[in-house]
Amino acid sequence: MHRKVKMNYMKLVLPLTAALLILAIVIMFITGFGIRYGLMTSVPITSIPESELSGACAQVRVNEIEGTFARKGHEVEEGQEVDIIERYCMVALGEDKYIGVHISGEEDLYAVEKMAAAIEQFGLEEAKAMDYGLLRGSVNPMSDELYALFCSWGDEYVKSALEANEYEDVLLPLMLEVDYYGRFHQSICITLTVIAIVLAVLAIVLFGSSFTGLWDKPVRAEIKKVGKEKLEEEFKAADSFADKLYIGDKHTWCFQKLTTDIFNTADIIWAYARSRRLEGGKLTWYLVMKTGDKREYSVHLGEAAKVKEAEDVLKIKVKPLCTGFDKEKQKLYDKDIATFRSKTKNGTI
Repeated sequence: MHRKVKMNYMKLVLPLTAALLILAIVIMFITGFGIRYGLMTSVPITSIPESELSGACAQVRVNEIEGTFARKGHEVEEGQEVDIIERYCMVALGEDKYIGVHISGEEDLYAVEKMAAAIEQFGLEEAKAMDYGLLRGSVNPMSDELYALFCSWGDEYVKSALEANEYEDVLLPLMLEVDYYGRFHQSICITLTVIAIVLAVLAIVLFGSSFTGLWDKPVRAEIKKVGKEKLEEEFKAADSFADKLYIGDKHTWCFQKLTTDIFNTADIIWAYARSRRLEGGKLTWYLVMKTGDKREYSVHLGEAAKVKEAEDVLKIKVKPLCTGFDKEKQKLYDKDIATFRSKTKNGTI
């Protein structure tokens, strides 16, 4: 009995534990374990060797970026300026190499606006000497489409600064994505990581519960009352139905999906069949047992014949026992247990 009770718990807990752990790992793989970027110290992008740029955690100062070659925003009013929500810029790695910069954070965009305003007010050289803060993020590969656009923007707007070089010759197909942890924005990466951690903790707690005795708490409580040997002997001699319901002379066991219910057989005062229609129209059957203290136990036995067999066994072991369902019985059971028992005893219900 004790082994069956444990296996009844474990057959659901182990697959659920494995599923939660697998899902947690999959989520972390999706993010590329990007949360590690939050723990890394960023270094100036100009100090990173070109071969090590991809995937690096890097930083640039706002006053190092050059131009705004593209921007996305919400139009405030027709014909007016837009509320910028993204900018694409570049930064020089040396005399002959450039890398893209993608800015989307509100504070970072504001810093760029401050620099643009300073350039208009004080001129490029003086404005570039001012400090507008630091941009930190991850260096990721550019898509082919975005790289082509960057090159066309550069060729069109600032190629005079390249001394006749085309941007394809000097622009690396890489992008410093500000406020990104790897391939994802840090907010998304943190959210997914938290979800993965919660799933992993749930899996550990579930697995650990198999060692805490939670699964056999009702059985252990009954063992203290009647003794382990007597309870084991009664379980072996009990009538079994679909390997889910065991009816003994003194105790009844119901093996549910996760827990095992054990209660006194004599406490049952009403038993009846309940059906449920499955997809395709087929009926599946349950045995419902109700006790004198208004507890209800429903056990899925599958076939109507098995439910009938279990009812017949209960009729022998429990006297008096009310069987069959109707609304009047339900009303009386809910309202007055004593009268329900009395009418069951004299056969008037």
